[in-house]
Amino acid sequence: MSAAPPGVLLFEGGTEEKRLAAATRWAKTVNCPQKKDGKPCGECPVCRQIDARAYLDVWYFDGRISNKEDEENPGVVAALRIENIRKLKAAIGVKPHGEGKRIAIIQGMYSTREEALNTMLKTLEEPGDFTLFALLVPQRQQILPTLVSRSLCLTLPWESSASATDEKFRPREDSLGEFIEKGNAEFLDQVAAKGEFDAASAADLLTACQRSLIRAVVNEPRSVLDNSLMAIARAPERFALCSRWLAEGQEMLTLGVTPARVLEALGSRLYALRRSC
Repeated sequence: MSAAPPGVLLFEGGTEEKRLAAATRWAKTVNCPQKKDGKPCGECPVCRQIDARAYLDVWYFDGRISNKEDEENPGVVAALRIENIRKLKAAIGVKPHGEGKRIAIIQGMYSTREEALNTMLKTLEEPGDFTLFALLVPQRQQILPTLVSRSLCLTLPWESSASATDEKFRPREDSLGEFIEKGNAEFLDQVAAKGEFDAASAADLLTACQRSLIRAVVNEPRSVLDNSLMAIARAPERFALCSRWLAEGQEMLTLGVTPARVLEALGSRLYALRRSC
């Protein structure tokens, strides 16, 4: 997606640290002049400056910083107040300093006053050709639906049990990946087998799928499941569908829907989506 990046990318889920790390990686992916196969090099001056929060084309905002604190102790991260949003809006039509894009990383929106949020919403409506936005929230439901509707949502992995990182769990991931790629019946047989999946292990598989989707987005596949999602991850509209289905699957499991039905529905959807690529 770095070739045609979405104007607004919303990172939800995970931890605050992971959301910020994902947004930082996104900023490097878009701006690194030495990226290879879509990956930032991590070593060039641009990547190092972004890691150090010293790159002029990456702006940081946090709605949890008070206006008074922002005025008395200005720092790299600015308060999400009207005056600062207006400065960002004024910069949108101006070319960035580098050859990439200006990135505005915004968190703490759920602590922001409505007037400031409305000003930001108007800014997002006309992002221009030079500026991209990364919105960081624990859950999309915590911010205005109008902000969410303008965003491509990326749900970072949920916390999972130890089985999700156990090598014994890998065959289940591989089976899902092979089903997505080739339609092999082994996955459906496995899901239908009595006692094969309970709610916890089904949730772990959804978590593994979410991790694979993220690795596919940054073009760092490590497994059969990662590779099966590469084509889906390259297209923003398909990526958005996949991310939404994974979130819906987790919600259905918490509501008590049979794990086999959740996994069968997800696998079938992803297989059909992969076939459409």
